[in-house]
Amino acid sequence: MPVHCLIFSRYNVVYDGEADSVTLPGINGQLTVLPKHIPMYAKLRAGIITVRLKSETNEFTVTGGFVQVLSGTIRILADSSESVQEIDLDRAEVARKRAEEAMKRAPSKESTEFLKAYLLWQKSTVRVKAAKKAKSRTNWIPKSK
Repeated sequence: MPVHCLIFSRYNVVYDGEADSVTLPGINGQLTVLPKHIPMYAKLRAGIITVRLKSETNEFTVTGGFVQVLSGTIRILADSSESVQEIDLDRAEVARKRAEEAMKRAPSKESTEFLKAYLLWQKSTVRVKAAKKAKSRTNWIPKSK
């Protein structure tokens, strides 16, 4: 019996559907939640969330956040999240290069400029890795331009 899975980013609901399993990037390592999992809360790091239902797999990026597992429900509150299928690889690579340049220009590693650039670099790196991984599969359909 599947569980109900919800992925929320700051601005929208990224996923609202059933899942046989949800694999998440926890701060202490990867974790997979299955039906009848014990209630728990966990902090998430940047990475990929994989939602499986029967033979279908959906992947989403996440840049951090929390997961709440309750009886029959998985709620993911993400700092930012999007479907991997929606990622424009070229734009993600440009964003990563821009963030790298901004990190180099920052006055110090303790500066707010560096921290902002680092967070953008982290987000764009996750997006690039996720899009490249999806593109390597034969069933990948890129975002329409």
